[in-house]
Amino acid sequence: MKNIYYFINNKMKILLILYEHQVRTDNKSFCPLSQQEISALVPCSKIQTNQIIRELIKEGYIEKLRCRGRYTLLQKSEEVINIFVGQL
Repeated sequence: MKNIYYFINNKMKILLILYEHQVRTDNKSFCPLSQQEISALVPCSKIQTNQIIRELIKEGYIEKLRCRGRYTLLQKSEEVINIFVGQL
């Protein structure tokens, strides 16, 4: 799936990175990657990653957990990812 990253925008890349790196504990899923690690995977600057993550939170796609640097996907993002993955 790495080749498809070339054709999608950074917002979708971040959603997919969060999805692909989820950890499941006690019936909850979250992504333990820091913004620095996410920005290295996109690749883009940490500032741009921070801005995109804030937009995704504001738009209801992800939620920041109380733990620093932990994000969970909300239903809205999972629907987008399922549509995207279904197109491959």
